Amino acid sequence: THHQLLSQIRTFDDSSNCNICILSFDMHLIHIIATMGNITSLFMRQNLSTMPDTLTNKKWVLVEYPEGKFNATRDAKLVEETIDLSTVSDDMVVVKIKALSVDAFIRTMLDDTKNVAHGTAGLGSTIPALGYGKVIKGNKKFKEGAMVTGLLGASTYSVISSVGLTPTMTLPRSKPTASLSLLGISGIAAYVGMFISPSKCPRKGETVVVSAAAGAVGCIAAQMAKLCGARVIGVAGGAKKQRFLLDELKLDGAIDYKSTKKSIGEQLDESCPNGIDFLFDNVGGDLLDEVLQRINLHSRLVICGAVSQYDSGNINNKSLIKGPSHYIKLAETSSTISGFNMMHYTSSFLGAFRYLAWHYYRGNIVCPEHIENGISSFGHCLEMLFAGGHCGRLVVDLEAMK
Repeated sequence: THHQLLSQIRTFDDSSNCNICILSFDMHLIHIIATMGNITSLFMRQNLSTMPDTLTNKKWVLVEYPEGKFNATRDAKLVEETIDLSTVSDDMVVVKIKALSVDAFIRTMLDDTKNVAHGTAGLGSTIPALGYGKVIKGNKKFKEGAMVTGLLGASTYSVISSVGLTPTMTLPRSKPTASLSLLGISGIAAYVGMFISPSKCPRKGETVVVSAAAGAVGCIAAQMAKLCGARVIGVAGGAKKQRFLLDELKLDGAIDYKSTKKSIGEQLDESCPNGIDFLFDNVGGDLLDEVLQRINLHSRLVICGAVSQYDSGNINNKSLIKGPSHYIKLAETSSTISGFNMMHYTSSFLGAFRYLAWHYYRGNIVCPEHIENGISSFGHCLEMLFAGGHCGRLVVDLEAMK
């Protein structure tokens, strides 16, 4: 089955202006992909008679609402608890977490004001985090040994409703952590923002700007734009990330928003002398305003996120959010600006996975991973996410000892 699937993937041809490949997968094949990672687990299921009655769980809980930047020492605490398996209800499963993804949306859930899109964690609650792991106590939907993905929380074990879980999506010869990045939420978000949300995707010869281009979503989006034949300029912070954008992603230009020599506007003028046709924005704030002043006729601006407003906590205090001052340029140039929540585009997930799988096997799109080991590193990783200390997807490996 693996060889048949690989053969199918390799024999399809690209056939669209957006370079979106049309694969004739059916739902049966997608089911095969989703369950491949579970095949070996069928032979590794623990005998229930040998399973302990209790588990010791380590988890990060929110102890203070952050004021400004998140500080793991001040705002969170790593605690231990005992999980009594006999008290777990039939609609819940117990998951031993293998890896966690550290995402910007987590910060939006740590304030006392509820975030409309993501909700709020609340004091004393486990800090939210996406991850995947192995079911060690299952139910009718997910049996023991199944590999699942969901909002498991920053912990070593998760007791969670099976409603919020999906089978972990894996491909032959792919790393399991790819389900948290290129073949998961990051890849799907980039796909929706590039090809589904805007009125037109990037076209050959157009100038595309991608902000937070060294991050998980941004680096994938930038490579998608390159595959469309566009001229792509990435925005990131620091010389290391500039080199990553130019040397590894092969972008046409890289802007350092941390530069003390030139402003963002000056760098945009140099990198985009003929204006900007498309923006994939993960940052917002001043950068969005600078781009607006340089857009061409019929430009498309897509809002994926606004990390400049997350770390400060402004995202949940609407009176403090810095909005665009130059929005009138949209009218002057007959341009459009659109935002998206990927969970409103679930009908596009299958197409996204086809596209991502196709380019994954061709090596056309990559997403590097920065991996930290052990649950104790999660707090530091959340700080690192906004400090800009990594490229690509930031992952906490819970199977590594620390």
